[in-house]
Amino acid sequence: MTNEQPAWVLARKNYGDNGLLVEFFTAEWGRCGAVVRGAHRKKRGGSLASLLQPFQPLLVSMVGKGELKTVRQVEAPSPGFSLRGEALIHGLYINELLVRLLPRFDALPYLFVEYGRAAERLGAAACESTLRRFELALLSELGYRLNLRTDENGEAIREHGHYRLESERGLCIVTGQLSSSEPAVATGRQIVRMQQWWDEELELERDDLATLKRLTRVAMTQLTSGRTLHTQALVRNLRSHQRN
Repeated sequence: MTNEQPAWVLARKNYGDNGLLVEFFTAEWGRCGAVVRGAHRKKRGGSLASLLQPFQPLLVSMVGKGELKTVRQVEAPSPGFSLRGEALIHGLYINELLVRLLPRFDALPYLFVEYGRAAERLGAAACESTLRRFELALLSELGYRLNLRTDENGEAIREHGHYRLESERGLCIVTGQLSSSEPAVATGRQIVRMQQWWDEELELERDDLATLKRLTRVAMTQLTSGRTLHTQALVRNLRSHQRN
């Protein structure tokens, strides 16, 4: 593993006296961990630590036969995306999802492209739909695709129906009384609009976006085994503090 390839930093922490331990998302190797020695040493143009930041497009080369690689070279082919406020929280949430859920050394080129698109969109605006689009891409890549075209029996979504998402079965039509507390129920019209939003990159209405969030939460909870992510806990604490 010596070839240079595109990569993003998902997370990092200090390693030894002057190094970093970095979780990368790379184009060819997927998620991988690597040691960056001397990352804090000042060099011409600045230290490597200042370059190895989340949401900065990189070209990296690594060596090593074990699971933990050693970084040999890092370049920044283009400026990074400056995420602030809500956009930064969205970006950190995406990064934490990848660190938690992606297996190591599993190349996912489609997801890699979608990550770059998400970073670019978040750099322009803190958009909730960017998160939902990336979550759907991630679910699909990990074998949990949320099928918005047909129900559990393969029948087309009926616009006048109501559907409940069940993690093991998909969208199931609701035949009985609807409960007001159902967390993952959507109307057929909403689901059709969601599919159009996905296919044509249209704007999604606020109510539809909120419903889509509830649907993706069902699938994400299964993937994370119900564990709360650090970024989710951070958002809850911030909102609680703002209310108080």
